[in-house]
Amino acid sequence: MNDTAEGIRIGLHGVGSVGKHVAKLLLEHREGIDVVAASTMEAADIGRPLHEVAGAEVSDSVVVTGALDEVLAQRPDVVVLCTGSFLPDVVEDVVACATAGAHVVSPCEELGFPATTDPDAARRIDEAARAGGVSVLTTGIAPGFLFDSFLCAASGVCWTMDAIRVRRVVDVVGFGQNIHLRLGIGYTREEFEEGHRQDTIAGHVGFPETIDMICRRMGLKLDEPVEQIFDPLIAETPAPTRYGAVEPGRTEGFFHRAIGRVGGEDLIQFELLLHLRPREAGYTPSDRVELDGVHPVKLTLEPGMNPLLATSAILVNSIPALLAAPPGLKCVTDLPAAAWSRSLQLDWPGDLTAALSAA
Repeated sequence: MNDTAEGIRIGLHGVGSVGKHVAKLLLEHREGIDVVAASTMEAADIGRPLHEVAGAEVSDSVVVTGALDEVLAQRPDVVVLCTGSFLPDVVEDVVACATAGAHVVSPCEELGFPATTDPDAARRIDEAARAGGVSVLTTGIAPGFLFDSFLCAASGVCWTMDAIRVRRVVDVVGFGQNIHLRLGIGYTREEFEEGHRQDTIAGHVGFPETIDMICRRMGLKLDEPVEQIFDPLIAETPAPTRYGAVEPGRTEGFFHRAIGRVGGEDLIQFELLLHLRPREAGYTPSDRVELDGVHPVKLTLEPGMNPLLATSAILVNSIPALLAAPPGLKCVTDLPAAAWSRSLQLDWPGDLTAALSAA
C-alpha cells in the first residue's frame, strides 16, 4: 500500500450521479492524489474520458471502463464504490477490492452497519479487509452524517437523552429516473403502497441500520425492530424532472418515518421528506436535529445539505481517516470526516507525540 502523502492512487467504481461528483471534486479540488481508473454500469459512458463524464474543467487521461477488474488492475490504494444501496449488490465487489489490497469507501446504505442486515456478509467483508490490510467504510449524508455522526457529536453535550428527533427535507429533482423509481417517486398511490408491501420500492435505505448503530454507540437497546412508515404525496399538476414530467395523480414525493423504541418509549424518531418541488408544496429544504433532556440541543441547517454535493464531499473527505485506520470493516462513528483543502495529509488522527517530534 502507498503510505506517503504523494500520489495516493484512487479508483472509482460507479460514476453515476454521486460518482460523477466524486470525480469532479477529486480532479478539480484535490492534490496529492492520482485518479488512476474508473468504471461504470452506464453503457453510454464506457470509453469516454472521465473528465468529460464528470463535467470537470480539469483534463485527465483516464478512460471510463465497464468492469471493476480493470480498475483493480491499476492497483488503486482506495476505491470509491458508488454502485448500489443494498448489501447483496455490493458485497462481492467490496470483497474483491479488499482482496486486491484497496481500501473501500462507499455510500451503500446497507453497508453502513451490516451487522444488522446480514452478519454473515459483515464478517466476510471484515475478514477480507483484515486479510488485505485495508479498511471499508460507508458514509454519506444518511448514513454518514446527519442521522449518525453529526447526531452523536451533538449528543456529547447532553446530560440526558430523553428523545431524539431528526427531520430532513430534500429537493430530489436533480436525481435520475432510476433513483426516483427506487425511492418511490412516479407511482400511483396504489402502486406506491403495493411496492412497499412487495419491497420493490425502498424509500430511504438504511434507517434500521443507522438506528441500531447509534443505539449501540449510546449504550441503548431497542425493544423491537425499527418501525418504518411511508406516506405518499401525490402531484396535482405536472412535476418537472430531468427526464420529463411526473404526471398528476402520481407521487412527486413522500414522507419516510422510522421509529426506534427503547424502554417502551418512541425514543428515536427519524423523518425524511423527499420531494420534486418541496418549496412549492410548502416545505423548506432543511436539516433539523432535536435532542431532548437535561441540557437539550436543537440544531437547524438551512438551507439543507445538497444531497449530491454533500455525499460526494464526505466520501472524499473520509479518505485520510480511512487510510490511517486499522484494517477491517468500519462505521462512521469510528471514522469522522474532515475537509482537506487541497493536498492530502495522512497523519490523521493527529498524534501529539509525532507532531511535537516534527516541530
